Amino acid sequence: FPNLPVYVNIARVFYELGLNGTVAGVVLVHAAHGLVLAVWISAAAFAAVDKALEEAARNLGAGAWRCFLTITLPLAAPGIIAGGIFVFLESLDEFTGTFFVGVPDVITLPLLMFNASMGGNYQIASITALLLLVPSVGFMLLVERFLKPNVMATLGR
Repeated sequence: FPNLPVYVNIARVFYELGLNGTVAGVVLVHAAHGLVLAVWISAAAFAAVDKALEEAARNLGAGAWRCFLTITLPLAAPGIIAGGIFVFLESLDEFTGTFFVGVPDVITLPLLMFNASMGGNYQIASITALLLLVPSVGFMLLVERFLKPNVMATLGR
């Protein structure tokens, strides 16, 4: 979805509510951005679950809650975990929403990197860029190691 028009309107509303320049306003901006991505990815993960497995469990006497906990949730878990990782990394690198709502009182790493690069302090900008890169690489290695089909198949057991 287009970030800039959404954040401009969110910033206008937050200015009226007195949330500009507050940590709560920045958290709400990140939550609004992350909610869209989390719902989108999680919905796709739940849609990919085979309905025949749920129907088989229900036919064998499992209730709706037990069917959800033992069939649906374990099969959708890799998508939910991937969505959570993606939302975290998006929030970590979020610049535009924080710029419109948090400046000048709330400074995050992307804002620090922007201010350092605009001020000509390229050493601080480079260090900040590396700090933002480490979680992305770390989660990529985590996903590579743990979100394999043979490992995720044993998650519900």
